[in-house]
Amino acid sequence: MHAAAIVGPANVAKDLTLAYLINVKGTKRLAQFAKDTGVSKFVFVSTSHVYKNSSDMLNELSPTFPGNIYAEQKLEAEEEVGRIFFDCPEKLCIVRVFSVLDWDVAEFTLGGGIKKLVIPNSSFILQNGDDIRDFLTPKQVASCLISITNQQFLSGIVNLSTGIGTSVHEAAKIMLEARGYKLPANRVMAGNSDYPYVVGDNSMLKKHLPRLDLKWQPTLP
Repeated sequence: MHAAAIVGPANVAKDLTLAYLINVKGTKRLAQFAKDTGVSKFVFVSTSHVYKNSSDMLNELSPTFPGNIYAEQKLEAEEEVGRIFFDCPEKLCIVRVFSVLDWDVAEFTLGGGIKKLVIPNSSFILQNGDDIRDFLTPKQVASCLISITNQQFLSGIVNLSTGIGTSVHEAAKIMLEARGYKLPANRVMAGNSDYPYVVGDNSMLKKHLPRLDLKWQPTLP
């Protein structure tokens, strides 16, 4: 299972050459090594960012059109591993992970922003509160990835998602209240980003792994 990457448009932009070396060339080299050494399955962890902006639920056949440099690199990496395993597609699984949210996530993510809402005397404002996302915690994602890796007959492109949309505003409220906080008034702004709706159809995943925990629930204290 290959899950290593420089993640996020801002981090990629800091050093485009290094990011490309890791996200694309490194992925290609690892996939080729895996095939040459006869692995039974290669799982590449990609992202829902590769999909084209849409108001509809996204399935594995939805059009791709990456909207940032990070997504461009991940899609190129998908294409590279697809070419490597072209003659044995049953050995390749590309997992497009949707939004990851909990307390133990990177500061530049939504979870990092939600944590800033409870810092005393903070004036931080969380933007785009009306955006709808499809959340899983890091622990859920990791558990699902292990199950996918161990599932013999699951191959091709697979969405790792809940199929349930939750607004940024509601997600912040759920996380804070679960920890005994109250959502500060007027600190989550209404409105949308350039990607107002990103929710994944997980029918294929559930078909092969019906017992997966695919309902987002933030970690309790």
